[in-house]
Amino acid sequence: MTKGAWFRAKRHGNLRNSIALLAVICVILSIMVTSLAFSRPWRPALLPDKGENFSCSTCHINPAGGGTRNKFGQDFERIGIPAGDKYTDELAKLDSDGDGFTNQEEFDAEPVTRPGDANSHPEEKSKSVKPKGKLITTWGRIKARH
Repeated sequence: MTKGAWFRAKRHGNLRNSIALLAVICVILSIMVTSLAFSRPWRPALLPDKGENFSCSTCHINPAGGGTRNKFGQDFERIGIPAGDKYTDELAKLDSDGDGFTNQEEFDAEPVTRPGDANSHPEEKSKSVKPKGKLITTWGRIKARH
C-alpha cells in the first residue's frame, strides 16, 4: 500500500465514523424533542385542584408523568380528552378507583385524595342507609343538625 492510498483509506474511515456519530446525535435529539412534544405539563391545571396536590401522578402511575395511567387517568383519556381536554361532569360523577367515593368527592376532600388510587380516599362516609331512594339516619344525627 502506498503512502497516498493509506491516507485516502484513513480519511474515508474517519468520514464514516463522523457520519455514524452524527446519526447517533440526531437520534438522541429527536427522541428528546419528541418526548417534550408529547408531554402535557399543562393538563393537571385542568383538574379541580389545578394539579397543586399530585400534579402528573393524578393520572399517571409514574409521579413524573408519562407512561402507564392509573384508573382516573384512563377515565380522563376516555372521557376528558375527547371532550376537549376538560374535567367533565361525567368524569366528576365516576368512581374511577372503585373506593366508594366519586372523583369529585376525592377532589373536594380535606385533604384532597387521589381519585386514581383506591387506597387513597376521604374519611368514611356517613353510615346512613338509602333503601329505595330514602335516607335513613339516626336520631342523634337529626338532633345534631337542628
